[in-house]
Amino acid sequence: MDSLVNNFEKELDGLLEQYLGDGELNHLNLNINPPKEGNNKIPGTINDFYLNQLQIENNNYSERIKIDRSITFSEKTLQPNNFYEFLLDLGQLCLSGGRLNLANEIFRKVQTHSSKILHKAESLLGLADVFSRRANWKRSLKTIEEVGSLYRELNDNSGQAKCENLLGSIYGERGNLTKAKDYFLNSLSLINPDNDLELAANLDTNLGIIDNIRGNTDDSIKHLTNALVSYNKLGNNRRIAETKLNIGMVYLESADYESALATFDEGIEIAKQGRFMSILCIIYLAKSQVLIATDDLYYASEFADKALDMSNSTDDKLTSADIYRVKGIIERRRENYNDAETYLLNSLRMNTSLKNEQNIAETSFELGLLSGEIGNESGKTDWLQKSLHYYSDIDATEKVTMIEELLKTNLN
Repeated sequence: MDSLVNNFEKELDGLLEQYLGDGELNHLNLNINPPKEGNNKIPGTINDFYLNQLQIENNNYSERIKIDRSITFSEKTLQPNNFYEFLLDLGQLCLSGGRLNLANEIFRKVQTHSSKILHKAESLLGLADVFSRRANWKRSLKTIEEVGSLYRELNDNSGQAKCENLLGSIYGERGNLTKAKDYFLNSLSLINPDNDLELAANLDTNLGIIDNIRGNTDDSIKHLTNALVSYNKLGNNRRIAETKLNIGMVYLESADYESALATFDEGIEIAKQGRFMSILCIIYLAKSQVLIATDDLYYASEFADKALDMSNSTDDKLTSADIYRVKGIIERRRENYNDAETYLLNSLRMNTSLKNEQNIAETSFELGLLSGEIGNESGKTDWLQKSLHYYSDIDATEKVTMIEELLKTNLN
């Protein structure tokens, strides 16, 4: 378990060593004993392989203490410009590890206290990313607009490209794939991919996700494979885990469940080693969906429940809403129709509040299937029509064909 707990701290130590040097780092590294975690709620009957995958401590007590002490010490030791650059790197480290509260605090400190325009731009972009991950779209979009004006003032194309990429991610999360793709392509036009390999790889990833949603499997795999090659060159394990998740999702959509499981298992191993909690949470949910497809409902439920627990701790509302959808599918498959309806309606309510059109369509589809199973044919038609409208708008031809076939059965 030590390798799991210490990986984030190793990255933090690397950052501290870069700014402070070995001697000061050793001065900071006092032993901090976190409080013991309570019951992990994993039943003893679970098999060893799945037990190992699900066993992850979610207690960040020692990290919090170390980060607070590092900030205090660095502020006394570093020149102001170096201190704010350290904070920006630290904020990105916390953001990538799913420590949104910490990232929010750190970016706000830079935004409030640094007088350098570039520092203000980078900290505001970090805050916009935090807002986006919490599905606070309005605040994120407003902040990106402010950031964009600062980057234009600096004539910083790379910064503007980051804004365009984040805008694309926001519209993609909300289901507006056409607008999302336009922003991603705009971002790509502003950079030299050879000089900005990580952002280019991020854009390949995002374009691959859009192609997967639209059913363009070959194009999706091509984009994601290119991204994976770039992340391996960069040694970016967080992004490697994320790309494994996205490749696994392509296999899942293609009903290649064996390849999906193998890819998700690779992603789980990398995410556990790096304590990439937000990514691990989503891979658990994705694995749950494969297990549903292979009729392994017991383990599907275990992975969905673990994902829900983690999403609550990281304040990931989008993932929580999707977990309720998956839990609704599990209960429908178990013929627990009242529980299934409750979960699905919870998911629909949350996604409607978040204005997530794609997830509204997915949940409406599941409510249509549920209505059909309980003999509510008019309800089935209504829900499937709502889902069909979205998939028609985004040209997801395979989904459209499938829903149209389900609707035809109502007419016979």
